[in-house]
Amino acid sequence: MKKMLLCAAALMCGTIAFAQNTSIVLQTGSGNLSDVAQSGMNHSDVNQLGNGNDAEVDQIGVGNDSDKDQLGNDNQYKTRQSGTDNTTTTLQDGDRNLGGGTSLIYGTLQSGTSNNANTTSTGDDNNAGTRQFGTDNESDINQLGNGNVANGGQWGVRQGGDRNNADVDQIGDDNTVDNLRQDGADNQFKITQGGNDNFASSLQDGDRNLGGGAFLIWGINQQGNDNTATNSSIGDDNNSGSGQYGNNNNGEIEQVGNNNDANGGFFGNYQVGDRNDAYIGQFGDFNDAQNTSIGDDNEAVTSQDGDRNISTTNQNGDLNDSDVDQNGDDNKSDVDQIGNSNTSTVFQNGMMNMSTVLQNGNGNNSSVSQTGLSHMSTVTQLGNGNGSIVIQN
Repeated sequence: MKKMLLCAAALMCGTIAFAQNTSIVLQTGSGNLSDVAQSGMNHSDVNQLGNGNDAEVDQIGVGNDSDKDQLGNDNQYKTRQSGTDNTTTTLQDGDRNLGGGTSLIYGTLQSGTSNNANTTSTGDDNNAGTRQFGTDNESDINQLGNGNVANGGQWGVRQGGDRNNADVDQIGDDNTVDNLRQDGADNQFKITQGGNDNFASSLQDGDRNLGGGAFLIWGINQQGNDNTATNSSIGDDNNSGSGQYGNNNNGEIEQVGNNNDANGGFFGNYQVGDRNDAYIGQFGDFNDAQNTSIGDDNEAVTSQDGDRNISTTNQNGDLNDSDVDQNGDDNKSDVDQIGNSNTSTVFQNGMMNMSTVLQNGNGNNSSVSQTGLSHMSTVTQLGNGNGSIVIQN
């Protein structure tokens, strides 16, 4: 009898130890609502097919998994996960889907370590937002369609912590990535947009953050027309890069800190097309900036304030304009323009600065002003109607 009681008790303990909750909700129709709350090693699967559906999932524990599929129109979702090694996957296929409900606070909120959020929207006028607090988290947003927004009201992707990874891919027209923000150290981000009239914005606050992931392909890559990219880094050892392919593009990178690199592996501002505009502003020490424009009517402006800055500008095309302003010590500027009607102005204020300008074409103009000690300036212009003014103090 005692042996039978012990076996029964052991069986009950084993059942409690390995208990795992599972919730599956399938809705087909219009005006449906789903609200799931779980605590433990839970699994939730919500599938909605119809119009005006609403899905909300709350999970607390370790290794929770949430899978939501919404197929239809005017759907809303919101997922909250707290713990470690949680995974949430959201797929929306339809029109005017929202991540975070009508208030658009967020689509997915994860708090903990090693969490993964994946959101895919296929359709028109979709909205997706992800917020993660902790370390070693990963966020991936994929949107295919027109008028998509990775915003979530206050952010597209916001990560607070260290060693987080954010990846946003948008294919279509009028896409927006508003405020991809990372607070911490050793974070990585990559934004890819394919289409027209796209807008991307990113902000990194911390040390040794990267734009473009481990391979540093790019921070923001836009393919299309009338695109706008904005990168901002606050901290030390940051890396940010933008690549734009198309017409009437605008790229801006601003970094505040030390040892910043606006390169992204291949480029700081890389523009291929017509009438592009690029700006890199760096404020700190040991900065590196690179502008490359290939096309017509391009303008590249680089401003550096600090010590031992290096700026390289290469433009190949017509009617290009380059302005480089450096204030500090040990600055170096190299401007190469090959084409027609190019204009280059380099101003350096400090000691041991060096400026080299080479223009190959017709109607080029170069003006270099250096103020300080041990400056060296070399201007070579090959063509007709070139003018050069160099003032050294």
